[in-house]
Amino acid sequence: MHLRTEAITKQSSVLPIIKTLYEEAFPANERAPMSILLRKARKSFVDFTAYYENDTFIGFTYLSLSRDRDLAFVMYLAIDPALRSNGYGSRILEQLRLTYADSRIVLNIEAAEKDSPNAAERLRRREFYVRNGYAGSGFLMKEFGVWYEALVIGGPVGRAEYLRLYSRFMGFPLSVLARPKIVPMPDAPRSTDGSGT
Repeated sequence: MHLRTEAITKQSSVLPIIKTLYEEAFPANERAPMSILLRKARKSFVDFTAYYENDTFIGFTYLSLSRDRDLAFVMYLAIDPALRSNGYGSRILEQLRLTYADSRIVLNIEAAEKDSPNAAERLRRREFYVRNGYAGSGFLMKEFGVWYEALVIGGPVGRAEYLRLYSRFMGFPLSVLARPKIVPMPDAPRSTDGSGT
């Protein structure tokens, strides 16, 4: 059964809860100011959505879409801490897959570096997305000092496509000043079912 959704705006009654979850779920260096997210969410190519099971708030997603809408970038996905490990993350990913059935979906996770302080957590996060059909894109990117691995579902995503989508969301001049560094990922895990590269 689909979770109920609600588009998030400045006037949304659930916005204070979303702000608290956003600050809890993402480190400061990975968060854009909420005022910018809300302003961008007024654009037709941005989807800022809250999810509910009946009247219970579950979490939110924040996506940016390419011009032809064949590529969707999940910038943020967060589940209420009290409801984690209940399958809601998988349900939201499946709902996104169905909502954007004609799109490839890409998301970034912190690269699973063995010497990182939260290496086990990073590996668990990667395994979660792989269980939900995502595969390695074959590249890493460095954004604001953090290395990420791009994961995809629905087909391969190239470096140039990713940068175009990034530029569309960020706008000029920020997309030039804060352009991510993208490098090939040696020995990236590959999908064997055609869902990845």
